[in-house]
Amino acid sequence: MSTIVDLPTETPEQGSSASHQGENTSAPETSLREATQTWIREAILSGRYQGGEKLIERELSEMTGASRSVLREALSHLEARGLIVRQSFRGYTVAKLSTRSIFEIFELRASVETLAAELFAERASDQEVEDIGIAFEAIEAGIHANDLKKIRTAKDQFFGVLFAGCRNSEIRRALENVIDRISYLRSQLMSDPRRRQDSLVEMRLLAEALQDRNRVEARAASLAHLESARDALVNQLSVAANTKVAKAITKVPRKS
Repeated sequence: MSTIVDLPTETPEQGSSASHQGENTSAPETSLREATQTWIREAILSGRYQGGEKLIERELSEMTGASRSVLREALSHLEARGLIVRQSFRGYTVAKLSTRSIFEIFELRASVETLAAELFAERASDQEVEDIGIAFEAIEAGIHANDLKKIRTAKDQFFGVLFAGCRNSEIRRALENVIDRISYLRSQLMSDPRRRQDSLVEMRLLAEALQDRNRVEARAASLAHLESARDALVNQLSVAANTKVAKAITKVPRKS
């Protein structure tokens, strides 16, 4: 189970009113929707809501301070990004990614991120090369501190530098529709201490190849990291499924 990290203490509307003290006008509804969407996204990524868990609109409205209309708009945006799903007569639930979905996402990542690594080694500025090292150090610090939020933030920073330094805007655009699901899967992986250590080794190899501007090794390190992450996720699903079956069997009453 993922460790729950601290969520924002202010609701979207409270944060908005604090930034506009002395004004009678409220924040634009779009800003409230974005703040609400960010709050729910963080709650899912941090493990507050698990895959398959139903999202109760009344509770979300109370926790975020958002009106029902703003909340539903935020949920609609999260649905479009694949982080939640809407079911007839049940409302919204957190998405549960299947093995097939995981393979499809990682196929896309393998084709795009390995190219980004190659291009970064070729095109990145000296400052970006330095920044990729700084981002890796932040990942390492987060892992050593067992701070899942810091790890996720640092990894976002690392790949942000990578995509900027590859000088190909279409690469980031190609991943845009799966970015939230990538973050969700990354959170699931980082909840496993052994996987965190394996990831640290893989990311170090990738960072070193990028800093050395070795495009061949950068591509290989990127692919190795993605394949390892994919296999770890599939294994997590398998273990979870087997555990669920075992628990179900133990609940079946024995015939005397």
